[in-house]
Formats: sequence, structure tokens, C-alpha cells
Amino acid sequence: MMKLIGFLKKLNRERNYKTKEFKRKVKLYTMARLIDDKYMQSINFHSVNRVLFPFVDLGIGDAVCHTGLWHQLKSAGYIVQVIVEERNRPLFERIEYIDEVYVVDLNKINDMGRIETDLIVSLYSWMKRKEVFNIAILKNIKYKYAISVGGWIRKPYNLIIPVRQKFHITSAQREILDFMGAGVEELSYRLSVPLENELFLSSYLDDFKDKNLVVINPFASVDERSFNLEELSVLVEKVASQRGVHVFIIGEGRKIEPLNKHIKKDNVSICIFNSLWDAIALIKKADLVVSVDTAIVHIACAFDKKLIAVYFSMLLDHNKEYEGNTIFSPLSRNAKQLIFDKKVHKLDLDLVCSETINALACDGD
Repeated sequence: MMKLIGFLKKLNRERNYKTKEFKRKVKLYTMARLIDDKYMQSINFHSVNRVLFPFVDLGIGDAVCHTGLWHQLKSAGYIVQVIVEERNRPLFERIEYIDEVYVVDLNKINDMGRIETDLIVSLYSWMKRKEVFNIAILKNIKYKYAISVGGWIRKPYNLIIPVRQKFHITSAQREILDFMGAGVEELSYRLSVPLENELFLSSYLDDFKDKNLVVINPFASVDERSFNLEELSVLVEKVASQRGVHVFIIGEGRKIEPLNKHIKKDNVSICIFNSLWDAIALIKKADLVVSVDTAIVHIACAFDKKLIAVYFSMLLDHNKEYEGNTIFSPLSRNAKQLIFDKKVHKLDLDLVCSETINALACDGD
């Protein structure tokens, strides 16, 4: 009986998924009818000056993963434009490789102001929900050419870059740069900390000179990928017991503030900053970063920091070919990626602690 119930539940999930996907494609097709057909029309890259990236329904880590792309385009003389949500405005407006930031309300895309560009690049059309937002934005943009990375709908795009198996998020970026005559042998993330945040952090660290600075980010956007209080306490205790070390715990204020009641050590600081850029400045100064959150992982990679990146196996978009641990793996030779899952390879805290201690011991290498 239990097998039958399980089978029926699976059948119902598959039916719901297929129904949802059918509705999504109908919506895409309906919107695309209002857009000029550009598929397979050649792009004159010599006439492209402005390049626009819709960057909505995405997070901080996604943005950092594309800073190398934007840096290269800016260096090649292109004007880089982005469309973002209000919640991400403070980050994008301080990324020096971005020239123009347009803010959109996802609930009112049709009310967005008129934006003009030469080339629009939809980086996340390979993810179903993102593809819908991309097409909705395209419908309201005046553009000459369009490129999409993956996706089902083809009509609005001159060029579609296929998504390969076991790809890294920078793979398509490299192809885009090659097409645009700005290719590089090696692509890396790029972040420059604003001067005011550099000055604040320098003052903040006055009392920690000659210390090995270890930054720990214990909380991810999903609870099952986060350290619980017991795990965090054990990790902090072991790291803080190392000679000459000071530990800084970072994260969303509402999540880390309660830690003040549980973690009380002279060489451990709970950092509640007013700005994400303050945390970025701290990571830039760190000797070692330990994080379960991919946004902090990618920020650490941007500064080529020694890094212990704790990942939990996750399929993106319910697609078995989209393995998050591969697509968003750390882009740094100084990173150690530890991968766990909920069932077979559960979190091994001893391994996390030992790899962290080993990284500290090798700090002078």
C-alpha cells in the first residue's frame, strides 16, 4: 500500500509539473508574439556600444559571478547597463564596471520606464522562471540585437548560446566575450571596495593588528544549508583556540545578532554592519574565509582569499543536469570545496574543522 501511495504522489507531482510547464510556455509564446522576430539574424558587433543585462530575480552571489564579464566589457570600451530590483540597488550602484543601473518592480514590469540599448544579453534564460522575466523585460526594451544563454523561446534572440552539461556559470560568459572581441584566457571575478568602506574597515580593525583574521559566514539563504547553533559553536571554539586568531562572524543582522547570547569569547566578534560593502571590505582583509553561503564564497573568490566553501548538493530548476555545486563552484585556486547532502553524505563537521585548521596552519605558505 505504501508503495502505491508513493507512486501516486510521484505521478501527481509529475502531472503538476507538466501542467505548470505548459502554462509557462503558453505565457512565453503569448509575450513573444509582441516582439520582433530576430532569430538567426546576424549581429553587427561593430555597431554595438551599449550592452544591457536583465538581472532580476537573482541574488548577490549571481551578481559577483558576472563581475569579470562586466569588467572585461567595460575595459573593451562598452557601456554596461543592468536592470535590477530595488533590493539589489546598493550593490550594483557601487560596482565600478557598471555604467547605468535601471530599477524595476517585478510586479509592474509593463510600467518600467523606456530603456534603450544596442545589445541585450539574457544570462539566465536556462532557468524557467528567469526566462519568463527576461521575455517580459524584452517586450518593454528598445534594442537592436539580443543574445540568450539557453532557454525555450527563440524568436526575440539573434543568438542563443546553448547550455552545456556540467558547465560553470562563467562558461557562457567566455563565449559572449569571444563574440564581442573581448575574450580573455582566464576569467576571474572583480570587486573594488568603495573608499568609504575601506576607511571604515581599516578603523574597525585597529584593535586586531597582527592577528590572523578568520571570517565565518554560518547562515545560507536556505536553512538546511546553514550551520545550526551547536555546529557553529564547535567550529568557532576550535578556530578561536588557534594561536593569534580572531574570528569574525558575518551575515544578515537578524540572523547573527542572537549569537551574542551564545558565543562569548574575547577573540570572536559578531559583525553587524550597516552595509554589505563593509562585509566585503572585511573579506578583502581576511586571511581565511569559511562560508556556507555562495554569495560570500564568490566575494572571497573575487579577492582570491584562502577559502573553505561548504556546499550542499542541490539541483537547480529541478533539472538533474543543473548541479549547483558545479555551476556555482568556487572560481579560485585558493578555495577548498566541501560537498555534503541531506541523506548519504551528511555534514561532517570534523572535516570542516580540520580543513579550516589546516588552512590556517598553511597560512604562511
